[in-house]
Amino acid sequence: MNALQIQRAGIASSVQDSGRFGMLQMGIPPAGAMDWCALVSGQRQLGHLQDEAAIEVAYGDFVASPTDDCHIVVTGAPVSLSIDHQPVSPTSVHTVAGGQTLDIKAAAAGVYSYLHISGGVATAPQFGSRSTSPREGVGGLNGGYLRNGDVLPIGDFAGREGRADPHLITARTRETLWLRFVPGFQYAALSEPAIKDLLQSDYIVTPKANRMGVTLAGATIETGIQTLLSEATCHGAIQIPPDGQPIVLLNDRQTVGGYPKPGAVIRSDCLRLAQARPGQKIRFALCSPEEADRIQWLEQHYLETRLR
Repeated sequence: MNALQIQRAGIASSVQDSGRFGMLQMGIPPAGAMDWCALVSGQRQLGHLQDEAAIEVAYGDFVASPTDDCHIVVTGAPVSLSIDHQPVSPTSVHTVAGGQTLDIKAAAAGVYSYLHISGGVATAPQFGSRSTSPREGVGGLNGGYLRNGDVLPIGDFAGREGRADPHLITARTRETLWLRFVPGFQYAALSEPAIKDLLQSDYIVTPKANRMGVTLAGATIETGIQTLLSEATCHGAIQIPPDGQPIVLLNDRQTVGGYPKPGAVIRSDCLRLAQARPGQKIRFALCSPEEADRIQWLEQHYLETRLR
C-alpha cells in the first residue's frame, strides 16, 4: 500500500472527508472539511466517488513524500506548490513519483487548502467517517492533528477518469463578507438595541478563529437574556457570550451550549467565513428559511454543473 511520509505538518493539518453525522447525541461533532466545495472539487478531479479523505492544511507550510507513484491535486485556498523544488500549478492534477517531495507553501488568501492523493487517505473510519475531531480524539491519524514524521496510509486508486473545474475557488478577498442568517427561537427575545447592534454594526474576524468557530470583534451585544438552559447547537449558530462578542460555530463546535443564539448563518456563508482571515470585515443580514433553501439549491446546482 502507498503511504505519505510527512516531513513538515504545518500548524493545523488533519485528515478530513465530508464529515461524521448522526453522532451529536454522543457529544461528537460532525468535523469534516471546512471548505466542502474544495473537498468535492478535488475528489472529482481525481475521479474519487466514495468521499475519499484528503489532507486539510491550514495556512500552508506542509511538506511530504509519497512512497509510490500517485496523482495529486491541491484545492481550496490558493497556495504555492512545488514538486522536488520545481514550482507547478496547484490547481492541476500532477503525477508524483515515489520519493519525490511535495511542498505546499503559505496560502496567498484564505485559510484551508486540501491535498488530494489518488486513492484517498486510508486511515481507519470511526463512526462512519475518517474526519478528525481533535478535541474528542476521534478519526484521522491517532485522533489528532498531523505531526512531523507521521506516515499516512493511502488507498488503492481505481483509475477512474477525473473531471472538475480547476478554477472553482471559494477563498476570495472581499472588502465586506456578508453573513446571512436564519433567525432562531431566541431572536425574538433579544432587546431592540441588541438586534440593532447585530444588524447594523461592522465586525471583524479575530485571531480566535479555528475549526470550532470564529470569534468576531465589534459592537458589544447586550442580549437582555438573563438565564438560558443548555441546548443543542447547530452549524453556523451565532452565540453571544457574556462579553457580547459574537461567535459563529463551525464544524468542530461543542454539541451543546447555554449562550443566547440569535440564529444560524447559512451553510454557504459559513464556508466563506471559514476561509476568512483575521481582519476580514463582517456584516450580518437576516435570511428567511425559504431564501436559505433557495440559496442552498442554487449553489448546489452551480457546484454540480461546474464539477461535471
